Amino acid sequence: MALFTCSFDSKILYTTAKAEVFLPTPDSSQSMSMSLEQLYASRPPYPVIYLLHGMFGDETSWLRKTRIELYAQEYGFALVMPYGENGFYTDMAHGQRWFTYLTEELPRFVRMNFRISGRRRDTFIAGLSMGGYGACKAALTNNWQYAAFASLSGAVDVEELARFAVAQGITQIAEDVLGDLSRIKDSPADLLGLAGRLKRKGDRMPPAYIACGIDDTLCYPMNLHLKAGLERLQYPMVFVEGPGKHEWRFWDRQIEQAVKWFARLPDPQ
Repeated sequence: MALFTCSFDSKILYTTAKAEVFLPTPDSSQSMSMSLEQLYASRPPYPVIYLLHGMFGDETSWLRKTRIELYAQEYGFALVMPYGENGFYTDMAHGQRWFTYLTEELPRFVRMNFRISGRRRDTFIAGLSMGGYGACKAALTNNWQYAAFASLSGAVDVEELARFAVAQGITQIAEDVLGDLSRIKDSPADLLGLAGRLKRKGDRMPPAYIACGIDDTLCYPMNLHLKAGLERLQYPMVFVEGPGKHEWRFWDRQIEQAVKWFARLPDPQ
């Protein structure tokens, strides 16, 4: 296993960007029986999961609080875990262009510096809470870029998020991210609007793995809303619910299942 801590000048963000990159290289028990030539032989690029943190998290959150390295190693995935501040992985109305960075600049940096595949069939995206929203938005907007996506306890209903922000007295923060809160339905921030456009165009719909704990008082209703909307569209989806709050125990269990699901998907056409 190999872990790289990356800092680089981002053209899109106009600041130093941070990311953790994990590669599933042979572990010590394997490498002991390998020659140097075998250990460092050229190999095909790794399939990759872009893994997004939630609000108040950072690029180290998944590594510190789950066993994601173990799961990625077992199924042969590289991991790219970027820092995304609290910007919901959007091009903010007043702030950073997190969506453009995530979907355009970061993959270029990764492919230039690591043996990581750029093919759609090898590229997945997942996240929790805010990162679950970001994974959905990335895959539903750039549907040609990802084989599939996963959202764990995702904050996936922007209209409900807008109502929550107003009730909590943080309207300005939400408007900095999403813009005019009265106009977000069917906007580029509306996940069901994005999925509906793919359906109407007859365009490819990347399969979704969506999981949420039934004790998650804020996000569980949002996920039921997303599930109902995707079902109306006959969107290819696995929906998982069960005991769990908005917590790392639930996310650790579900990211293992999501990685397995990614590994077993047929190649996209």
